[in-house]
Amino acid sequence: MSSDHPTNPALLKDIQSGAPLKKAETQEKNPLPSIGDISQEKTVQAIETFDASQLKHVEPQEKTGWKESISHDKATQELEKFDKSQLKPTATEEKNPLPDKDAICLEKQEAEFRESIGRHDRSSMKKVETQEKDALKEIVAQEATLKGVEKFSRNSLHKVETCEKNPLPTADDIKLEKKAEP
Repeated sequence: MSSDHPTNPALLKDIQSGAPLKKAETQEKNPLPSIGDISQEKTVQAIETFDASQLKHVEPQEKTGWKESISHDKATQELEKFDKSQLKPTATEEKNPLPDKDAICLEKQEAEFRESIGRHDRSSMKKVETQEKDALKEIVAQEATLKGVEKFSRNSLHKVETCEKNPLPTADDIKLEKKAEP
């Protein structure tokens, strides 16, 4: 027995002594191709070996519809024979009406306004420089305000009584008003 790989002597000793071997399931590592794979391969081979010189030249025939098969004269004769009395009367409804005069006038005014914007003389405008605000400074100012609110002492406030400037009328006032009404 010749081998390309050196054999483990302990394994050989176990095999020769008749030691029980473990059962193992064999897994097929190189499966045979399926029927679908074989038919696909045959189709590809048939296409590659196809001889186009065996084909015959064919002139395609266009199928014409009823419009092309009936002559113009025959069509007009059929139309003259048509009985209009069998048609049902229908009322037409205007689904997309034209705009009224007010809508047209508004649209015209808007168009003129847009044109006047485009024709505006920019030389009469004042030059203004934009001022960029520093967002970090604003955040710091907000935090300082929040800290001031948190540290505010309510003890420094004075007690104040609210004085009603617009009192509701009394029952007597209402009675007097009702008597005064004609």
